[in-house]
Amino acid sequence: FETRDHAEACGRWIRGYLLGHAEDRAWYESNVEKRALSSNDNAKGGVLVPEAFAATVIRLVDEYSAIPQQANVIPMSSNTLYIPRRTSGNTAYFVSDNSETTASDMGFDNVMLSTKDCRVATRVPNSLIADSAVDLASLVAQEFALSLSKKIDDAGFAGDGTSTHGGIRGIQWKFENETLTAGVHNSSQTLVSGLTVDDFLTAVSKLPSYARNRANWYVTPQMYALSMQSLALSSPGSAAELMNGVNIPRFCGYPVLFNNSMRTSASTDQVVALFGDLSLSTHYGLRRNVAIRASTDRYIEFDQTYFQATCAFDIVTSDVGDASTAGPVVALI
Repeated sequence: FETRDHAEACGRWIRGYLLGHAEDRAWYESNVEKRALSSNDNAKGGVLVPEAFAATVIRLVDEYSAIPQQANVIPMSSNTLYIPRRTSGNTAYFVSDNSETTASDMGFDNVMLSTKDCRVATRVPNSLIADSAVDLASLVAQEFALSLSKKIDDAGFAGDGTSTHGGIRGIQWKFENETLTAGVHNSSQTLVSGLTVDDFLTAVSKLPSYARNRANWYVTPQMYALSMQSLALSSPGSAAELMNGVNIPRFCGYPVLFNNSMRTSASTDQVVALFGDLSLSTHYGLRRNVAIRASTDRYIEFDQTYFQATCAFDIVTSDVGDASTAGPVVALI
């Protein structure tokens, strides 16, 4: 939680409204505006937790996830959204005097975002809630955020189209399974630690100029340490670049952004680094922010409280080039 007051309010709410502790309920009603209460019961006795709890989870998901920070975020007002995409442009021609101008058309198609529900749940002993409600509220919020953010990043980077990833095919999967050779550099090295500066520069050379203004490296922290950082520290002048990028490290002049969903070790024909502008290649459609419910009825026989967090989103990587033209993100394989 951003403040201890928010954590205490949520902890008091859990004890007062879920466990029926009169003292905590009275404290909550005296210290928190009544219009902020959420008491909408569902059919199974669940209630929406205070807004501060959900807001904390949402903030942490945004902080922990790479996709919401780096992809093109699109709020969705319905479960399906079509985004127009330019596929080709006009053609210019040389003409002589008094000659007719040849017309050409721009080409467009649509990218469809169709949301998927993603949920995470846990059961907590009521005795633990009674003893440490404030700490427990923080723990549940952080665990929910970590779980949801990992699911989002796993789908956006490594999703293989199966139900495990909600049918989402991530950008890493696309480079490994589709014919996108124009934007791929295949290294001859067999180990990540054997990659050379020339391998990375060859990948950089494949990126079109329009995607270079906001280009980044996308790698795991392990990949950065084993390869990029090792190369930088062994090259004259590179240590200064590392020192100047304490919060956001740089390599070959470009920022390095981390995620924990790409591979930390790779075998033949697998992506170890992406380079480019993810906001031009990947769309993150958010239909519904995180909603959190709690119920003491579901597991009453175990004297446990049930917490559940739900969000609805979709991730579509639509622009990564093809066999003849590189897209806004390229890959080092």
